[in-house]
Amino acid sequence: MSNNEELDKDSYKALFEYQTKQLDLIKSRYARLEDKASKYLTYISLIIAALSIFSKEYLFGTHVKGVLYYIVVLLIILNFFSLSAIARFLFQAIRVESVAKLDTGEQTIKLFVEHELSHVYFNLSKRIIEVIELYEIGCKVKVVYLKRAFSEIKFCGIMFILTVILIVIDSM
Repeated sequence: MSNNEELDKDSYKALFEYQTKQLDLIKSRYARLEDKASKYLTYISLIIAALSIFSKEYLFGTHVKGVLYYIVVLLIILNFFSLSAIARFLFQAIRVESVAKLDTGEQTIKLFVEHELSHVYFNLSKRIIEVIELYEIGCKVKVVYLKRAFSEIKFCGIMFILTVILIVIDSM
């Protein structure tokens, strides 16, 4: 093997190793985004439970129904709509999708058997780039839904606090 061929093989091997590390990083990011969506969903579940308890006690309790009562009822309804939107965004962020992967079929075996190692490294690197690009697209979609959910969570949190404060004021 000539010195030039050895250099090519080493270069392509380094490229392949770099692309493999990048693939691992993007797969890890993809998994972290799904984990974050799951954590948000847990938080939202707690808010739903608390709002349900407050709503039940407030709506079915015996007290005078003044203007404040109807404001609280409106806020409760808005909270439930907001929570529904949040849940929708989070479920879209964690929905099960087929993920990209490298080919492990007959073509890959043929690639290893029929070509030199530098060619194999180069072709596998190109395939890894395609997989990385698909993961990046998936990550971008998840980020969009998580940002929407987070914005709605902030709005819902403010409405929830306002609802609780008004319930306490109305109960006095």
